Amino acid sequence: MLYTDAQKQEHIEEILGLLYQIALRDSRIPIVLPEKEYSEEAALAVRAFQQAYGLPVTGEIDGDTWNAIVETYHRLMDEAAPLTFFPAGEFRLQERDSGELVQLVQVLLNLAAAHYGNLMPVAVTGEYDAQTAEAVRKLQAVSSLPETGILDRNTWNRLAALVNTLQIGI
Repeated sequence: MLYTDAQKQEHIEEILGLLYQIALRDSRIPIVLPEKEYSEEAALAVRAFQQAYGLPVTGEIDGDTWNAIVETYHRLMDEAAPLTFFPAGEFRLQERDSGELVQLVQVLLNLAAAHYGNLMPVAVTGEYDAQTAEAVRKLQAVSSLPETGILDRNTWNRLAALVNTLQIGI
């Protein structure tokens, strides 16, 4: 399968979005807005990231740089305060569950999927069906979490952190 220009643009925008969030928290990295084109300003921010995090300073986003940006982003987001309306305790959502909380999770999955090409949208039904479980597994995979399809607190925190970074009104 060919790697299309549209896919390349989505990936550039995605990684620059993560780098933007890192730059907001790490003054060593210049802030660059996430765009679909890889500009000289983006290369400058990538070089600063590479230098700050002990990578070869090339200004290019190779596999090691991509992984380091994603890992750094997740570490910083884990330190951020997640959305606070998740039930307390060891609450879990899984297939065959239903209700308003499932519907909320589906809406949040869709918000994240609309901005990140490697996540998938789901039907908002209030039923934790196979499609919702698959979307949760996809979120877990890109978040380096165990791919269970069960929405637990760690998965919720990753989803909430993603939605928080979108700076949208919900």
